[in-house]
Amino acid sequence: MDTSAAPTKAPADVGITAVAVAMARARESGRVDGMFHDPYAQSFVDAANAVLGADEWSSLVSWVDLFYSRGVVRTRFIDDFVCDAATRGCTQVVLLGAGLDARAYRLPVPDADVFEVDTPSVFAFKDQVLGNAGARPTSRSRTAVHADLREDFAARLAGTSFDPSRPTAWVAEGVLPYLTADQARHVVTDVARLSAPGSRLVFEHADKSGPDPRAAAAALTTPGADRISTMVRGGLGPEGRDWVAGQGWSIQITERDELGPRYGRPDDRLAGGQFITATRD
Repeated sequence: MDTSAAPTKAPADVGITAVAVAMARARESGRVDGMFHDPYAQSFVDAANAVLGADEWSSLVSWVDLFYSRGVVRTRFIDDFVCDAATRGCTQVVLLGAGLDARAYRLPVPDADVFEVDTPSVFAFKDQVLGNAGARPTSRSRTAVHADLREDFAARLAGTSFDPSRPTAWVAEGVLPYLTADQARHVVTDVARLSAPGSRLVFEHADKSGPDPRAAAAALTTPGADRISTMVRGGLGPEGRDWVAGQGWSIQITERDELGPRYGRPDDRLAGGQFITATRD
């Protein structure tokens, strides 16, 4: 890849949501009281801004304004999850629907091999930006797995150096809602099949059925926001937490609104929803 050239296209389809997440991470990284620091988020934002149309960019900005608080506490929570899993013996990390996640390049996990699973359009953009930035992994290794979670990602992952006999930390950050219930369950079933005892999984859980009220409001009041909201398929749904527990995982529940005070930034916009951390029995 010619890393001297800028990307000419932003991630396609659901991949565009990764740009919105990067925008939130860049904004948070610029704060003196930031919950985390992502040194590559602004580079992703700048590259996307150069290739997206004005209307599309404006809709992403509006979306980030609405969901900023949720996005940044999620990033911090999952950062902590990955680092904790690494200290507890997980020597592999798999980022499902990795998007523009730069954890392999910014978290102190030198003994972990990181596998990022996403579509070719995401990696075409992401790897160009990271190459231009001179990024080097802070993990032991980083492997890009070109696969769509709506298809057979497990076969693609198995074709890499991934070792199912080693405990693995699995991250499903904001990706399952863009899958149907059947697709999401298929992903989690594959994760369970590839997980050695002691492996860990983190995902968000919607504790109510139906669309997120804030997402529904955004679709009605924010020009262009429906581009993202209409991609949502519901994922595991409100029964997902109990279903996962029945698949051989011990689960721990963290209410999202607990995280604002934990990180020194209480916010009533964090109400509703949970983070599930699960350990393979």
